[in-house]
Amino acid sequence: MIRATEPPQPRPADRRAAADAGFIGRISGFLAALSTYLRVRFQLAGLEAKEAMVHYALIGGLAAGALVVSVFGYFFLWMAVIFGIAWFIPSEGAWIWVTLGVALLHFGAAIGLLFWARAKLAAPMFTATLDEFKKDNEWLTTTSGSRN
Repeated sequence: MIRATEPPQPRPADRRAAADAGFIGRISGFLAALSTYLRVRFQLAGLEAKEAMVHYALIGGLAAGALVVSVFGYFFLWMAVIFGIAWFIPSEGAWIWVTLGVALLHFGAAIGLLFWARAKLAAPMFTATLDEFKKDNEWLTTTSGSRN
């Protein structure tokens, strides 16, 4: 838990001195109080940023661990499927062919995903923003052309 320090409170003597100093004294007192306020707030933000960094680093580490465990689980699941299918085939080296089939299936899926990603990459992005920029450019050229 973060413990923030309280900003120092101005003493009545400081307030009187600032009031007696006139406009410049009040402005300098205000700026001093503002800088103290901002310094304390930035210290608090720094403490919270450190705490948030540790928190999100822990979450990132847990997510990375979950990804590694999931990949191993995926491999073991496919190994079980391969040996399960090979068990029903009455041949001694059937598991090799089943493994090759599963590998080709995965490579085909990877190629399909690459083609899908390539098709998605070709789709134009920010079309509404680009249209607005074109409209602005046309307006600027017609407006500046009518002035000449």
